Amino acid sequence: MLGNPKNLRIVLVRPRNPLNIAAAARAMQNFGFDNLAVVAPYEPVWKESRAAPGAEELLQTALVVPSLLEAVEDRTLVLGTSSLARRKPSLPVLLLNRLEGYWKESQEEARIAVIFGPEKTGLRNEDLSFCHSILQIPTAPQCPSMNLGQAVAVCCYEFWRLLGQYRPVPVELPVRASVGEVVRLAEAIESLRGAERPETAKEWAHLAHLRETLLHWPMTSQDVTLALGVVRDLSWRVIKKP
Repeated sequence: MLGNPKNLRIVLVRPRNPLNIAAAARAMQNFGFDNLAVVAPYEPVWKESRAAPGAEELLQTALVVPSLLEAVEDRTLVLGTSSLARRKPSLPVLLLNRLEGYWKESQEEARIAVIFGPEKTGLRNEDLSFCHSILQIPTAPQCPSMNLGQAVAVCCYEFWRLLGQYRPVPVELPVRASVGEVVRLAEAIESLRGAERPETAKEWAHLAHLRETLLHWPMTSQDVTLALGVVRDLSWRVIKKP
């Protein structure tokens, strides 16, 4: 399902500890991954992290973006990590130690993003609304949360192991819609309500829920193109209606 190591992107959201950032980058290099994105890093911390020994080149070439959407919009499978210690999941949960069965069931080569939240709080519900599933690392109940660098290392090891054992079967399959395509569809549907952008907290929550729902559907790029055409036609008809 992964196919090429470059198809896996590690995404760090609002990291605050330079040692953790450097440790995550070194762990990626340990297992042959070099696609790193960092979302809204605190500038002094990011500057210090890039000077850390051991992973300078990877940190110098990392994608640095202000929003999570920019980090995942070209991905076709987005997994948000969580210990689920203080959260009831609203998304399907994949256990890291059981990904092997999931890999065998899917022959489609995916562009994957694995998202890690800030050290103190983890990912917010808003962050998870960009995800298809939650990825959980099984740990002892007495200590469910892992250090950021350790969590990245464990995940990279498992993806490296799976990459070595299972190669995609060369069959023609529809291309799954990227997150960016699905987000644009959600925004187009939301615009039918009469406003170009949500204004109230309730409207923003409605958009996030719609986005999350659409990401659960196995939509292809062709599906999104067709749906956008229908939405635009409906919008035109609404405007033309006396």
